[in-house]
Amino acid sequence: MVGQRTAVAGVEAEFVHVKLGDARLDERARLIAGRIEAAPGSSFPDQMDSIAEREALYRFLANDAVTMTELLRSHVLQTHHRMANRGKVRILHDTTDFKFSGEREGLGTLKRGAKGFFAHVALAVGGDEVADPLGVLGVRPHVLTEVAARRKKTRSQRVMATHAKKRSEKLSSRWENLAIDISKDLPSEVRAIHVMDQEADDYVLLAELQKAKLSFVVRVSPTRLLGSGGPTIREELASEPARLFRTVSMNPRAKKASSNHPARAERDAQLAVRWGKIKLPRGRHIQSDVDALELYAVHVFEPNPPPGEVAIEWMLFTSERVESLDDAAAIVDDYRTRWMIEEYFKALKTGCAFEKRQLTTLDGLLRALGLFIPAAWHLLLLRYLGRAPRPRPAAVVFDAEQLLLLRTLLEKRRHHLAAEPTVRDVMLGIAALGGHIKNNGDPGWIVLGRGFTRFLDAEEVWRLARRSDQS
Repeated sequence: MVGQRTAVAGVEAEFVHVKLGDARLDERARLIAGRIEAAPGSSFPDQMDSIAEREALYRFLANDAVTMTELLRSHVLQTHHRMANRGKVRILHDTTDFKFSGEREGLGTLKRGAKGFFAHVALAVGGDEVADPLGVLGVRPHVLTEVAARRKKTRSQRVMATHAKKRSEKLSSRWENLAIDISKDLPSEVRAIHVMDQEADDYVLLAELQKAKLSFVVRVSPTRLLGSGGPTIREELASEPARLFRTVSMNPRAKKASSNHPARAERDAQLAVRWGKIKLPRGRHIQSDVDALELYAVHVFEPNPPPGEVAIEWMLFTSERVESLDDAAAIVDDYRTRWMIEEYFKALKTGCAFEKRQLTTLDGLLRALGLFIPAAWHLLLLRYLGRAPRPRPAAVVFDAEQLLLLRTLLEKRRHHLAAEPTVRDVMLGIAALGGHIKNNGDPGWIVLGRGFTRFLDAEEVWRLARRSDQS
């Protein structure tokens, strides 16, 4: 259960099982993790306590014996421990890119000529209505090296090259490969359901997940054809009765040049849902030995959007049986947790400032990523617990000494901490240390990280002073 006090103050515990082949390296990994936790958004020099620590950090990040895989292994084991006895767990999959300025050895090409690499991530969250983040289960980095050569080809040449390439060599295979690989080691009592966005709308992916007997919810295009010249999925389900489903509050969204999502105004959207079983035949050039897939489809849509607004619409494919409104609602709730992995990427990029790391090689950046992945999870957990709809007592993340210190620090800022604070009260208190004003809404990643840094710095002095008084 999430409720241990180490949820906030123990990133070092995520490295307790690390084995780099040298006990001194293992200890160095834990020490560096503790320094990163205390100031996740600061530069490496500012995170270390001395010149000697700084030099040791850079030697660590240049050491061939240190790998991202081994650094992550310990965190994955701790995540398995948090998953145990949970019953159902959702595993969220998505890909993000990391962009870096200047010349760095080993980086590939991203959009608009930027340099960096991609990381495909699987994040575990609770399977109940709480859906708290439990940790990262896997990361697959990928460097694009064929961009320049691909641009020289015509469209038909690119299509032919794609058809000729083996599935295992295609970037799209990362979706099923990571899902299958991490599922082999999950706790036996856990029922995992893999949740993926529309980028995973791929026949081979769905076929491979079915062959591996994995449960999944994948968003797909509602205009996908059911066979050559056949109806779209939306048209196929149109004969099924639609049920009024929920009214949901939609946040405003500005149109971004890099996004396919249209701008929208803030509004309450009344949604309807329909569902049915569909048969998806294998198309031409599809690299799969499965002739057809039988799946359930759940269609969530807004029947009457306001004038000028694009209707809300999700089409979800699932391996789960859907025969009632409750079944359909469960699938929708599984997919609705997908936003959590986007917040996790923000924790990495903004809260931990990973893209600002001044390391000159891909290998060094990947080692650093192995250190920051658990730190970003801790930031995400703190922010999530502070914003969760069901209030939780502060004792799940802070001990009595920490609460006394926080109360003392906040009194100097004329910020009142409740007599029996919740996790949200604590989060807002820590954010206040970083300069956040409560009336401005929930704190962002930068201000939360800054407040957390100031609190941990004060805690170190506080505990030293308390021990001195007691001796």
